Amino acid sequence: MPPRRFRPPSTAHALAATLVLALPSGPLQVAPSTQRPAATLAGHVVDHESRGPVAAARVALGGTAYRTVADSTGRFTAEGIASGTYLLQVSAIGYGTGSWVIRLEEGEVRSQDFELEPVPVQLDPVAVERQPTFAEQRATEFETRRASGRGYFISADNIQQTRPRTLGDLFRTVPGVRLVCRGSSNCAVRMARAPRECRPDFIVDGFEASNSTSLDMPTVGIIGVEIYRTLSETPLQFLRTDNQCGTIVIWTQSGLR
Repeated sequence: MPPRRFRPPSTAHALAATLVLALPSGPLQVAPSTQRPAATLAGHVVDHESRGPVAAARVALGGTAYRTVADSTGRFTAEGIASGTYLLQVSAIGYGTGSWVIRLEEGEVRSQDFELEPVPVQLDPVAVERQPTFAEQRATEFETRRASGRGYFISADNIQQTRPRTLGDLFRTVPGVRLVCRGSSNCAVRMARAPRECRPDFIVDGFEASNSTSLDMPTVGIIGVEIYRTLSETPLQFLRTDNQCGTIVIWTQSGLR
């Protein structure tokens, strides 16, 4: 018999043979996954003293991008955290910052309370000053002018002790003041130290009253009198442009209201 020639297999046949040779003889094996299950931290921020929730507390988990703010009940949840050791920091207004070292295992779901210590608030001392009443202010001004040594002062205590019936009775013992009378009731006051012993101006409760003040005026209700017997004694606040003979200043209870 003539020898048979060898014919190389076609390309298609060769590829099919190669695929058959590459296929494993046993069942297929699936490689195990290398991804580890993540952990979850469910936190609850509370006041250390009252155990009440601390709303809007700021939470940060060191070593991760996790940052959040606790809700109105003080709760927060950190999910998808890889296992490991972390530093958790929590802060809130009115509280000291708290720090905790947290160890999370694979697939762990941990619930934990985190207590914050309240920080005592130290307020600066506040001085409360009460504004003086009108009566107190006038009494203070009266005593200030009295301490200056200018003029002659009659206080409410002096009036209470001597019990004069009228202004004329009140002025009878004042040095440098003279009463000029025509008859028993028609009297006028004169300043003995002023030129020509002229008549002084009268001021009642801060208002000009020269034309309406009489020495027959009763002393009931009068709580203080300032007598300035010359222009040099008279304070500027009581001087009038035509003043020549000093000033008598009368304070009454009605003027202090």
